[in-house]
Amino acid sequence: MRWRADGTLEYAGRGDDQVKIRGFRIELGEIESVLSSHPSVAQSVVVAREDRPGVKRLAAYLVTDGDEAPEMDALREHVASALPEYMVPAAFVVLDALPLNANGKLDRRALPAPEFASADAAYVAPRTESERLLCGVWAEVLGLERVGIEDNFFDLGGDSIISLQVVSRARRAGLALSSRDVFLHPTISTLAAGLTEADQGSDDAGPAQQGIVSGPVAPTPVREWYFDTHPVAPEHFNMSTAFQLPEDVDLDALRIAVGALLSQHDALRSTFTRTAEGTWTGHITSALDVDSVFTVHELAGDLGGAANGDADADADAGADADADAQWRALVIRTQSGLDLEHGPLFRVVVGVPCGGGGPARLLITAHHLVIDGVSWRILLSDLATAYDQAVSVAATDLGPKSTSVRAWADRFTTHVRDGGFGGQLEYWRSVTSAADTRLPMDTPDGGNKVVDQAAVMAYLDVDDTHALLHQVPGRFRTQINDVLLAALARTLRTWTGHDRVAVNLEGHGREELFDDIDLTRTVGWFTSIYPVALELPETDDWPATMRSVKRQLRTVPDRGVGYGALRYLSGELAGDPDPRISFNYLGQFGIGGTGSAAGTGSTGGGTEAGAADRGLLSTSLATDGQEHGPQQERNHLIDVVAVVDEGRFVVTWFYSTAVHREPTVTALAEDFIAGLRSVSRG
Repeated sequence: MRWRADGTLEYAGRGDDQVKIRGFRIELGEIESVLSSHPSVAQSVVVAREDRPGVKRLAAYLVTDGDEAPEMDALREHVASALPEYMVPAAFVVLDALPLNANGKLDRRALPAPEFASADAAYVAPRTESERLLCGVWAEVLGLERVGIEDNFFDLGGDSIISLQVVSRARRAGLALSSRDVFLHPTISTLAAGLTEADQGSDDAGPAQQGIVSGPVAPTPVREWYFDTHPVAPEHFNMSTAFQLPEDVDLDALRIAVGALLSQHDALRSTFTRTAEGTWTGHITSALDVDSVFTVHELAGDLGGAANGDADADADAGADADADAQWRALVIRTQSGLDLEHGPLFRVVVGVPCGGGGPARLLITAHHLVIDGVSWRILLSDLATAYDQAVSVAATDLGPKSTSVRAWADRFTTHVRDGGFGGQLEYWRSVTSAADTRLPMDTPDGGNKVVDQAAVMAYLDVDDTHALLHQVPGRFRTQINDVLLAALARTLRTWTGHDRVAVNLEGHGREELFDDIDLTRTVGWFTSIYPVALELPETDDWPATMRSVKRQLRTVPDRGVGYGALRYLSGELAGDPDPRISFNYLGQFGIGGTGSAAGTGSTGGGTEAGAADRGLLSTSLATDGQEHGPQQERNHLIDVVAVVDEGRFVVTWFYSTAVHREPTVTALAEDFIAGLRSVSRG
């Protein structure tokens, strides 16, 4: 080994420079390079010490550049800003000089034993009020009995969507956090340490407008993408979910709760008008009649009555069939009857069996222009809360609003106009220029309309899903999205024969671009759609694949939100070639009261933690409707939608039967699942 120019030690082989701690494989040279980039550090060396049998920890030894030693907290933050939490040394030791032996090499035995803060333990209880609050929030949204302050968010199954729920609940508890904070400090001990007294009880995002928000809404990337790609029946594109209501449901209280949603979430009062030039404008109205949104309908027959004898059973079966048919017709009529220009674009429909026998059914549907997957968690949680309040005290209070869609759209379009994403042009042009956007087709001349769409589903069992979420990310020092895309890239390479295939990804789009914007509890459509072209290494081993995919995904600027801005708002990427396959990971449902993804279609649904375990929304149903206009052209040949539902990883491959045969898509789905099963079992 020898000293590098940057003050770190260069090792002759990888063996000396690589260690494994807490299941993570760590390159010590990476940490040393980051440390030596600090202006106060002249030389650094990082070693893995085992001062207690079975307990390995990272210790950093430094020689300072000057008379004044750097603050240890500043050094720790410096490393954490560039590297994952598990690569941050547990101790920092400042030396006058690094000890060398007679040959000029580092004398590891002469390095003094550092003072570590505490011993590693399987569970470390919270010590402060902030840590206690954060442990409670993490446990609730992750569906865990308890969380320790040294537990890693991503090892517990956390992802970007869940981080938004953490931020939302932490802020309501008086702790000002951002999802960026959660990614930078994935343990509660480090996350809470970054909270200052000024943070607590305040919100960095500033006050949102708390009254009724109304007026014109500036164009947004996903809105312009929608109208550009859905010319046939733009009014018919919704997201829906359905529930069986409790037998003692109070419909008057439910109506009050729906009114509370219309006041709390301004986007639900949106309308859209086509101009003479063929473009579309958005507007939020100041008021919306709750009775145009909330309607109750009688259905013939008993929807769930017990049979008494064969004759009664036959009669009940016939009545149930009639009620089912009427309900499905009502669902389709509601979904296809939304009016973009006049509204409402949000409907809450109850089907009550004639004569009051059996449980009622609830349909909640909204045009996609006013809602997305994250919004469902917020909306259904608020509906359950408002209903409980209306039943108990005949009044509702859903707490403070976060930033409105209107305020965010204004800020975003100004950012685009000022060239805020201009520096990303070269990156985005490089993504599709070298990638193949074509896919093999069984029937190249076949149609690709919604009416032709079919789906193939595949699953991981509970044990493999648990390993996928809780063991694989830690083993490869990565996140669940990286793992899923690595497996997808392998499947596509086998199918297409190309090492680099372009895929459209969907993200939640609520990136923290502006310090005074908070979207954690805002209902609206923020989805970002952007292309990636993952190039796989020549070797087929999983570690090399994960490193390659992770490295490429980390280069995506602002998690993809700039692509839509440059293509649909500024027009600088207009005409960019479109990938023919998309991938969307909707996150986890059925944990911590997050409900089920059943019945939500390809676009997802579910509830925020704590909502679905309440009586009103405790029993989800399949929607069995028609979320898209049948004659609308599909945006991709294949859409891959993944979700963790009730503890199982479920992936659905949507395709056109006029383009691909079912065995082709089934083989793709099974190959993808086989890859995930392989990496989960290690």
